[in-house]
Amino acid sequence: MNFNSTIMIKKYASALFILLAIICISFKSIAQTTPDPGLAGTYAVSFTNYNLGDLAFTDASFPNPMEVRGNVHYPTALSSGPFPVLVFLHGRHSTTYETSDPSNTALEWPPSAGFQSITSFQGYDYLAQQMASHGYIVISISANAINADDNSLSDRGMPARAALTQHHLDLWNTWNTTGGAPFGTTFVGALDLQNVGTMGHSRGGEGVVAHALLNRSLGSPYGVKAVLPLAPVDFAREILNDM
Repeated sequence: MNFNSTIMIKKYASALFILLAIICISFKSIAQTTPDPGLAGTYAVSFTNYNLGDLAFTDASFPNPMEVRGNVHYPTALSSGPFPVLVFLHGRHSTTYETSDPSNTALEWPPSAGFQSITSFQGYDYLAQQMASHGYIVISISANAINADDNSLSDRGMPARAALTQHHLDLWNTWNTTGGAPFGTTFVGALDLQNVGTMGHSRGGEGVVAHALLNRSLGSPYGVKAVLPLAPVDFAREILNDM
């Protein structure tokens, strides 16, 4: 190795060291300024829910009426908003249980006599509470009607999940602009519907991908900025780019 080569190696080594130092300082700065979502945030959190009925929504993509029901966790001081919105969509499972014997479950909708709905959408309450404390309005929706009959369809109910999710956002758009039952004017101006994130598990995972594509096909009335398919199925092999 000649003298010039040694100089060049030292020069590049020095440049690499400086670059790594800059990167480390940058990451340290990010770590110091980005809240840890595993810790409670600074917002006090309130809770409400809505249930417009077991057969409240119909769509051409699905043969049966669907329920419109959701849990909502939100920053108590709504005047500090508008807040970005998260929508959660659960996966597929039994939809009802027998009240006299909860171990006896069924895949039906609406619940028959002596049976009640399995409220899987409430299973995200712990996460919704946490995210709301960081300044999000979090809506977890029920999709039992779809679960009860999606295996009879070649699309496994994905367009229906997309339509149901969009329907909930349509409702929230109304509650955010003019208000209305069941919330009155509580949420008027509180939601930033141009900053929406969705999360779905299993069949709900493919469902939120289908929803993002549906929202885009409608001209993106809602600003779906992030989609998290958690352990999703992928029956339709749909592709979601630029997200």
